[in-house]
Amino acid sequence: MIVAIIQARMGSTRLPGKVLMDLNGIPMLQYQVDRVVKSKLIDQVVVATSTLPQDDEIVIFCKKTNIAFFRGSE
Repeated sequence: MIVAIIQARMGSTRLPGKVLMDLNGIPMLQYQVDRVVKSKLIDQVVVATSTLPQDDEIVIFCKKTNIAFFRGSE
């Protein structure tokens, strides 16, 4: 089984929150997940984020859209 891990966090210094910013009504993270899912070599996609409170929004997004996620230290 091949798992693709997409790292995502809200704490960017240059553009905070860019991971979930909308582009034409779709969060940037959704675009990335959709592109990776199209690969014929990848069996599962997991979004990895931190346990920091600011990254709770990413977890909420993943739960809402049925995307697997993992939380760990930054």
